[in-house]
Amino acid sequence: MTMLMTRTKRTKDAGCNAMSAQFGTTIMRLRKAGKLSLGDLSEQSGVAKSMISQIEKNESNPTLATITRLSQALGTSVENMLSFHPDSTALVQKASRQDIPLIQSEDGLCTLRIIGWMETVEYAQWYDFTAKAGGALESSAHPDGSVENLSLLEGELEVRIGNEVWRCKAGETLRYRADRPHKITNVGTDTARATMVNILAHAVQR
Repeated sequence: MTMLMTRTKRTKDAGCNAMSAQFGTTIMRLRKAGKLSLGDLSEQSGVAKSMISQIEKNESNPTLATITRLSQALGTSVENMLSFHPDSTALVQKASRQDIPLIQSEDGLCTLRIIGWMETVEYAQWYDFTAKAGGALESSAHPDGSVENLSLLEGELEVRIGNEVWRCKAGETLRYRADRPHKITNVGTDTARATMVNILAHAVQR
């Protein structure tokens, strides 16, 4: 009986450690995908910056209250944050709409839904982009060599990088250097929608 209890405890501990590590990794990837610093996430969630750092490094076991605050600040659910499947099947992950993180532009007219897999966010970032008429999304430079792929599904968009400007209509795709500040503006009269994929520097073949 004692041996059985010991084995059970070890199994539970291993599961908890694996879940904790997965949670920390998820927090870091969601934070980076949203271009948030530790300070930004701390301010938005109310969780201390040092605590977030410890969680990401798997040096702390957060309480449910902390997990909830971080989940809300990152635009996802507690269930999605804690999902861990050691015995993988053919389905890697299923995400409901409320589990998909949402980023909004400063003017409130543009939204980015992070629909790419968080496991690959350091290499490729995949977004569902929507912009109301007149909406503009300004982005800072990504790492050197990064390329952004913008495929327009509806409407008309303008992409500006420095003094260069390109226009894109429904059915067209623009690929451009994203390692410098860039701005995407809806120049049409209707809402524009596009799929945006960022290939980050270390994933680009040189």
